[in-house]
Amino acid sequence: IEADKKEGACKDPLTGLAKQMGGSKRNALLKWCQQKTLPYNGVDITNFSSSWNDGLAFCALLHSYLPEKIPYAELHSDDKRKNFTLAFAGAESVGINSSVLHINDMVSIERPDWQAVMSYVTSIYKYFEVDTKS
Repeated sequence: IEADKKEGACKDPLTGLAKQMGGSKRNALLKWCQQKTLPYNGVDITNFSSSWNDGLAFCALLHSYLPEKIPYAELHSDDKRKNFTLAFAGAESVGINSSVLHINDMVSIERPDWQAVMSYVTSIYKYFEVDTKS
């Protein structure tokens, strides 16, 4: 049974989260992000697009796992490039690939592509909540 759980998690890491949280995979991931970032000032995640456009949500989410890589208290919403650079470098330091998102695009767009953001957040969830716990 344990092997089945691991195999299912590899196929789609959000299946278990959706069962746990109730609702769709997208909404379950959104709820997970909200829970992980609740204590962080300047972060209010309501979607997978504009809520992520200054980089602080990524930094807060990653800081909750990698506090030594993300100096969250020093970050500001108006320094998007720094925020995205820190977040992506922090994620890449543990092997999470940010190829679906590009810093230049993220700093210039008010409403990032929600599917690309969700895909990247899914990879963060999978790494910290599925792979490292199985």
